[in-house]
Amino acid sequence: MSRPIVWTALALFLIGAATFSYKTLVLEMPVHPDLSARVWRVELNTSLRGRGGPGRVAFLVPQSDSSQVLLDAQSDDDGLSFELTDADGARRAVWRGPIGEYHQLAYTFRVHLPESGGATQPYEIPESSVPAPAARRGSTPPQIQSTLQKLGIAEGDEPAAIVASVFGFVANDIEPVVGGSEDALLTLSSREGNEIGRSRLMVALLRAAGVDAHLVTGLRLDGSPDSRWIHYAEARTRRGWLPLVASESSPGRRPLNVLVLTRGDRLLLTTSGLEASSLGVEVLRESLQPAELAAFMTPASAFWRAVSLYRMPLQTQAALKVLLVIPLAALVAAIFRNLIGLHTFGTFMPILIALSLRRTDLIAGAILVTSVLGAGVIGRLLLDKLRLLFVPRICLLLSLVVILVTILAQLGHSFGGKAMMTGLLFPMVILAMLIERISVTTLEEGMASAMKLLAGSIVLSLAVYPIFRSEWLAHLYFGFPELILCTMSPLVLIGGYTGYRLSELWRFRSLAVSEGGTAS
Repeated sequence: MSRPIVWTALALFLIGAATFSYKTLVLEMPVHPDLSARVWRVELNTSLRGRGGPGRVAFLVPQSDSSQVLLDAQSDDDGLSFELTDADGARRAVWRGPIGEYHQLAYTFRVHLPESGGATQPYEIPESSVPAPAARRGSTPPQIQSTLQKLGIAEGDEPAAIVASVFGFVANDIEPVVGGSEDALLTLSSREGNEIGRSRLMVALLRAAGVDAHLVTGLRLDGSPDSRWIHYAEARTRRGWLPLVASESSPGRRPLNVLVLTRGDRLLLTTSGLEASSLGVEVLRESLQPAELAAFMTPASAFWRAVSLYRMPLQTQAALKVLLVIPLAALVAAIFRNLIGLHTFGTFMPILIALSLRRTDLIAGAILVTSVLGAGVIGRLLLDKLRLLFVPRICLLLSLVVILVTILAQLGHSFGGKAMMTGLLFPMVILAMLIERISVTTLEEGMASAMKLLAGSIVLSLAVYPIFRSEWLAHLYFGFPELILCTMSPLVLIGGYTGYRLSELWRFRSLAVSEGGTAS
């Protein structure tokens, strides 16, 4: 293999790999389309009973930040006036108006969580979401001061060391009890408390030691309804904020799949002018819409945003997602034909067959292709007796293929085979040309040669079929089209390879054995 071929292949690979690495590591573009798997629709609802006079209802609702992105929201007002308010680092959905015997209110939104949680690195949160310091400071109870002295903590110590000591004390010395106290001092005195009580105790100890801390209230989006609410503490260190979940084994581990509703010790639901109310929550897993996925996949850099394919119209995006994986299928075809030695009806005919069946179930597609090819070849051999010219003969074959596919679609509809009905999208010209190729090969080289080529074409079509069915590959090559350069690199190397194919080694194995015997 010549040096220009090797250097060309290496250059193509390095350019593609370097661009891909920059976009994934620096621009932080996601490689896996798990964005669609990390979207939930959340409904906060309440049932109210009033006296017929003026009333007020307020929900604490989440805000967007680096760990969660609110996509859209809507409210069910039930005849009341509605508004969103921001005050004291919290956002609230507020309803006002005359409240009669019964009202049902709801605030529904979709949220995307870019991270799954579990990270141990400090992070930043918007200052607008941090409770005001004046609301957090106050006189320190003697029980808290005594505990800090026993732990050897003094104000002015390194914040990270204070956080580690306080977390270790609460996690190991304060017993978790489901029905325990929610009050920090009662939890300290009884040495037991529930989740919110232990978290409040951590906040109280950290504030008394001079570390900025607050309570976090959130929703577990993939947990059972009985354990949906979660409370934990957040503490500020020199490197950023750290979550302190009392049930975890170490500080700094972010809880999995948690939507933060509010930071600060606040009531989730506040009312006035009511006789009774209840708060409920419903969570449903959803997926991103194409336009929303494009927003997440478009980088902030002006240059890369300008060349991003996600700026294209949605119909163009759908077409490009199919076209951009064709080079990968071509690489597989080159491996099968040039390295393995598989014989097929042309290079791209098997790829086109697999491409045409990408929306069809494999079994239904096999039935469709086999039925149409079998009937088409018989029809082609019958037409050959008429000695027609090439163009009219191909047009007649195309008409025959249309009739056969229509019959199969009717059968699929009659017997409930919806997968068979998707065969209507199969390109008729491809089938017609394939039937012509099979028929000509049968007449010129015999049935055995035609079946051998057909078998090779089917094997190659089955090999590339998963490529066109893979949503991950479509996302990968569409979001990172520079990977086509990495695909071209092995194609250059295969093009420069002039050695034996695997099929030739198997075909001439007897010669190798005889030469070995002669030499000995």
